[in-house]
Amino acid sequence: ISRFVKGWRSSGLALSTTSNECAKLFDAALRQFVSWTDCKQLDGLEKTMEAMQAADNKAVLPRAFALGLEGIGTGIGARTNETFRKALEDLQVDAAKHGNEREKLHAKAVQQFGEGKQSSAAKTWEEVLKKYPTDLMAIKFAHDTYFYLGDAKMIRDSVQAVLPKHKGTEPCYSYLHGMLAFGLEECEQYAEAEKEALKALEANRYDCWATHARAHVLEMEGRFDEGIKFLESTVENWKPGWMLAAHNYWHNGLYYIEKYKNYEVPLTIFDNSKYRTSEICPRAVKSGAMLDIVDAVSMLWRLELEGVNVGDRWQNLPNLKEHVDDHALFFNDIHMSIALQKGRYNDDEAEMRRTLIDFSKIAGDDYDQAKICREVGMAIYDGISQYILGDYNKCAKSMLPIRDRIYTIGGSNAQLCYRDFNANRHKTQ
Repeated sequence: ISRFVKGWRSSGLALSTTSNECAKLFDAALRQFVSWTDCKQLDGLEKTMEAMQAADNKAVLPRAFALGLEGIGTGIGARTNETFRKALEDLQVDAAKHGNEREKLHAKAVQQFGEGKQSSAAKTWEEVLKKYPTDLMAIKFAHDTYFYLGDAKMIRDSVQAVLPKHKGTEPCYSYLHGMLAFGLEECEQYAEAEKEALKALEANRYDCWATHARAHVLEMEGRFDEGIKFLESTVENWKPGWMLAAHNYWHNGLYYIEKYKNYEVPLTIFDNSKYRTSEICPRAVKSGAMLDIVDAVSMLWRLELEGVNVGDRWQNLPNLKEHVDDHALFFNDIHMSIALQKGRYNDDEAEMRRTLIDFSKIAGDDYDQAKICREVGMAIYDGISQYILGDYNKCAKSMLPIRDRIYTIGGSNAQLCYRDFNANRHKTQ
């Protein structure tokens, strides 16, 4: 049951809005975000958000949530999108006038994230959690931010710190176990991670993030047959989580590549022709979400690293031209670069590299993505470009010196593995 204004207050998480409708819809939207799943009764997350903002378009925390979702999706940033930048500034003004302490901190964190200051945003969300440890919005936004920063320890520790302060009856409580499972897995605590993932799935078999965390454990421990059986036997449970479904399909394809050197199954998962329903590429085209696009690029890249001819599939990816100057997350940038080069969109790729060089010159260590681009990003970018051109010696010279810092661009251990593979392969060649 979604919380009205009184319900939020009794949870110790008061809202400044007086609209019960807005408070209820904010709660419903937050639950959909945490579960990665649309509520059909409310016509999904997007419609819920629209109705929430229509109910009270001045409400501070619901607005912070809406803008935070845009930022956390990494397809937009204040640097290049004037409308988004102005909305963040207006939020600060209204938060100062009308917001309570917690709402002001959320507004601050959302602006920091939108400006590319992810580390600062994470610290601000941790400020929220010190006083309000059951604040689900802060828990989830911090969790995602640490992932983008490649900070495995804090992916784990942030959730681990607040779990004991929950009663177990809070909305979406069981999802915290899946989030902790992922943090433990990224810290290579595989047995503990699997235990937490199974605890989450026992409470809610539809928890696609807990499914994802266990899939990571099975991948990292080389339990590929178990992984295939696990994902394929539970597909009807995790597939409704459409915001993460393409990524879980990516994991399933990975098992086939690594265990059997079977390339047909990953290709059909990618294409959609025979495998279940529309999967990786169609999902990326339909949603246009960066997470889905990255999965599609990554699957093709993995297959090409195995020597598979993927044909014209690079041309089937979404048009990336509008994103070449986003630079909201370098992890996205490097995947877009691969797609543009392999798809032979040479002008767009040249523009992307030019804007990345300019972006890397932004001063200040608090601008995380500019700093990452400056310190490791351009070396990775050039190394992969050199690989694509077949100049493996140059590729190795570019990437090996920064190999131990590649994790700073974000992504999981499973995603980082192929970059290690690249560096090793180039060195031998």
